[in-house]
Amino acid sequence: MSKIKKDSADLTLAERIEQSLNGFITRNKKLLIIILAVVVVGLITLGIVSSVTQKNQREQFNLIDELEATYAELLYTDSEDASYQGKYDSLVASLTELSAKGKEYPNLKAGYLLGMLSFEESSYQTAMETFLSVYSNADGSYLGSLALTNAAVAAEELGDSSLALEYYTKVLDEFGFTAAEAPKALFGQARLQEQNGNIDLAKATFQQLADQFPSSEFAKLATNRLALL
Repeated sequence: MSKIKKDSADLTLAERIEQSLNGFITRNKKLLIIILAVVVVGLITLGIVSSVTQKNQREQFNLIDELEATYAELLYTDSEDASYQGKYDSLVASLTELSAKGKEYPNLKAGYLLGMLSFEESSYQTAMETFLSVYSNADGSYLGSLALTNAAVAAEELGDSSLALEYYTKVLDEFGFTAAEAPKALFGQARLQEQNGNIDLAKATFQQLADQFPSSEFAKLATNRLALL
């Protein structure tokens, strides 16, 4: 056996791997430098995008807080006030723009406030459609149950009791009795069942409401209705 072959045979596996790796690096140095540069640029870009996204999210949360405060102010402003219409139009424009920018909380809350504004203007069809849009994009969040309950109320205002009952029932089926709107949905369900002549079912729903939510204002109303049925 020649000295070269003997030396090669005496190399450990780790040494042979290292020797092979060194050869590969030497042969492909330029390619590796390019790949490394691409990776670095990619990481920098990812960091920038993440930073920009977080900044945009913070800005949207701050904006919805401001818009909600403006909405609250308008509720206590006389519609005949000289400044009312300008503030109203500006609020609607800002909420519309924000609601179209995504499906995160600030965007959904903006849509919800638009629904409230339409409802208060007695534009019940627009309000219902807006609430349903928020519900469909809320992905099970509390805004979804709130929006769906308000859609039911808007449907009632439109005189569509069957659709209102469908929405109240959906609130309970999809969000359960832990949802903040559950007592209101149960009361709406019972009222419409009574209205449709389903007295026994209405009594059972009123009783369920009184039993499950005894401290709710709707439970007190349910108890009063039970006394009359």
